[in-house]
Amino acid sequence: MNKNILASIIFAAGAFAFFVLALPELNYVSAAREALGTRQSMLVEKQAELGRVGELNNQYEARQSDIDKMMVFLPKQKRIDQIVSSIQQMASQAGLNLTSLTTATSTETGEVGYETIFVGFDVVGQYPSFVNFLRLLEQNLRLYDIFGIIASLTTSSAGGTQNLVDFSVKLNAYNLK
Repeated sequence: MNKNILASIIFAAGAFAFFVLALPELNYVSAAREALGTRQSMLVEKQAELGRVGELNNQYEARQSDIDKMMVFLPKQKRIDQIVSSIQQMASQAGLNLTSLTTATSTETGEVGYETIFVGFDVVGQYPSFVNFLRLLEQNLRLYDIFGIIASLTTSSAGGTQNLVDFSVKLNAYNLK
């Protein structure tokens, strides 16, 4: 009976060692395999995302010339002097006299990626010249948004024979933040 008790003790010690020492290691290995599978799926997703970013970068580089053209419409800097100069040049090209011009930067802050520059000016001339001025303003590369025009009839100081119109124009120009 001594042999049976000794065998039982050895078997019980082996079972105890298995449950105390080996089973936690097996659980750790199975948990590590699950974590490895999760990490591998995350790696595959990240590689797919990097591939999409690479494709977008290639598209960006292919369309760089188009992007450069769009930057003319919405420049990164305010360049108010450029706005004033272009309006003055278009007015003189259309045959109008620029009498006053005011600018102000908008204080609105929003989620959009551009800032608004308010421009108000008065020009004096004949109606067909003003229509030509509007065509020139429309053809300009910079984006302008006219939201107000007020016209009033004036007479010329040189004898009063020529009827001129005083146009007060309010518009917005835009630049990126």
